[in-house]
Amino acid sequence: MRRFLLYLTSIAVLFYSHFYCLAKDTAEEIAEREEAIRRSIFIASSGQERILKIGLVDCIAFALKNNSEVKIKKIEPLLFQQDISVAKSVFEPSLNLEAELADTKEQSSSSTLFSPRVSKSHTDKLNLGLTGKLPLGTEYDVSFDNKKYKSNASYQVINPYYKSEATITITQPLLKGFGTFVNRANIYIANNNLKKSNEELKEELIQIISDVKNSYYSYLLYLEKRKTTELSFKRAQDLFEIVQKRYEKGLVSSVDLLEVQSGLAEREDKLLAVEKSLKLAEDDLKYITNLIDDPELWNAKIEPLDIPQFDVVAIDLFKSLKQAFELRPEIESAKIVLANQNILIKLKENELLPMIDLVGSFGLNGLNKNYSEALRDEKEGKYRDWSAGVKVSLPLGNQKAKAELEKAKLTKAGLLLSFERLQQNIILEVRDAVRGVNLAEKKISTSLKMKETEEARYAAAERRFAEGLISTHDMIEYQEDLSEAQENYIQSLIDYQDSLITLDKKVGVTLVKNDVKFE
Repeated sequence: MRRFLLYLTSIAVLFYSHFYCLAKDTAEEIAEREEAIRRSIFIASSGQERILKIGLVDCIAFALKNNSEVKIKKIEPLLFQQDISVAKSVFEPSLNLEAELADTKEQSSSSTLFSPRVSKSHTDKLNLGLTGKLPLGTEYDVSFDNKKYKSNASYQVINPYYKSEATITITQPLLKGFGTFVNRANIYIANNNLKKSNEELKEELIQIISDVKNSYYSYLLYLEKRKTTELSFKRAQDLFEIVQKRYEKGLVSSVDLLEVQSGLAEREDKLLAVEKSLKLAEDDLKYITNLIDDPELWNAKIEPLDIPQFDVVAIDLFKSLKQAFELRPEIESAKIVLANQNILIKLKENELLPMIDLVGSFGLNGLNKNYSEALRDEKEGKYRDWSAGVKVSLPLGNQKAKAELEKAKLTKAGLLLSFERLQQNIILEVRDAVRGVNLAEKKISTSLKMKETEEARYAAAERRFAEGLISTHDMIEYQEDLSEAQENYIQSLIDYQDSLITLDKKVGVTLVKNDVKFE
């Protein structure tokens, strides 16, 4: 029979191993095929010309949806929620069950009239219990013990006998370990850690949104730069054609022609450099929005739906500082850390107290030759017992608890200094951000005037050049000045947008202004 069972077991193990390996190989093959399909889609899309029209809001949505850092940060609150459950489990009651059968047979060491030479006994036990702890620190132990005992002793009056006993024991701390605050402290800390992880997630979201907006406007900048550079290149081409015709007629020297050719080459070289920077900016935008991971969109050409706008925003330093202290996640996180440290200090202070516990118990019991009769006696309360007392424990010296309390206080002192430094840094950051917005606004006004002035100067220069009143060299300089003024104006618009992004980040209103709801 044993050989047959062993044979069947061996066959079962072989079948299980075979099918497990087959399933494993199949899963690996499926994964390889999926990866091959994904690679083929990437390769196929590289030869396609696809245009992706996308706005800033869409870019933010893509970034928040697929960002790995956000996904990691989203896991942390779930972990802290489990910590809360662990802390609350202290107050969950425990149900205890004990069943025991015991049979004893032994030779008696003394032979008397009432004791047999060989002592025999049989015991059956079935005990139920409920233990737990209450928020005040109260510990309770409720037990219901049942026993059947039978022996061959002639002096046992009731043989066999059934004994049933119900007892409740209460232990109530009066000093050390007393109070809902002390006993629920770990729950408070776990809840605070959950809040802190949410604030850190907000901080991560603010950073991502700010990076996306900066990347988006940077891409817009290079698109505009390419337009101005193309116009500059076109002006250089037109100038070259005019000078070349004049050279052919003997109206200008070869030096003028070479100078125009050199200027045209410089414009072409700059156009190539801007085109390269534009592609890098586009790749950066795809990377930060995670479009680079999409096999169908990674090679698409991005066409932004938004354009830089110059809308003057009134900035109030006092209001900005007030908002920063209310909304900055770092402030709230620091407050939570301080709150947890205060909880730890109170716990350490409680541990310095002596242990004085009230202990009381009350029980009912019954004993009879029938179990039902024993239960009836117990229920009627014929036989009961109780006890009450005090347990006192006074630590001598208690240096460990004192040292831990002192460490907790010193840690709090360091946290308070860090919090003060954080507030100072926020004040400086907000003030600098407000200044940056104001300066960027002024720069737009200045660069716009310069652009308009250079456009007027160049228009006048073109007329004078046509009349032969301006040299080729001067005309090239006019073109350079105009191109620089146009680029500076575009740069000032982007700088202004960047300064607003920085201000929103430092004030803590990025999520609100971009309509990102945090749940």
